[in-house]
Amino acid sequence: MTAPTSETTLLIWYCQSCRKSCKVQPPNEDPACTCKTPVPALRPTEVTVLHTPKARPMHALSDEEGRIRALARKGTKVRVTFEAEVVDAMQWSSAGDRGLSFTVRTSDRRRFTFNPQLEGLYIEGIPQEDG
Repeated sequence: MTAPTSETTLLIWYCQSCRKSCKVQPPNEDPACTCKTPVPALRPTEVTVLHTPKARPMHALSDEEGRIRALARKGTKVRVTFEAEVVDAMQWSSAGDRGLSFTVRTSDRRRFTFNPQLEGLYIEGIPQEDG
């Protein structure tokens, strides 16, 4: 598969003395003319420059990275599961609506707040280990 290319058209006025560019429009590059008083041509020359994007380095994907990338498409339904410890539980009411929210902390100390009434969210307890 070839990468799409973009092109830019430049107007270049060449110096009549040294035959180098003395004016470029749009000014995205410096003129090459070093004459003290350049003598530009009456009409510019149209030059089309093709821009090819740089090739991205490729690397082999592990099975897990390939699986995760396959899931990272808009509209894919996923189930996310992680273990956390309940830090706080809050009962709330607002405009006749009431509910319960959980704040949990994961093992890497990140905090998340959940409303268990959200559709598709399921929270379950983990049995305590006897030690």
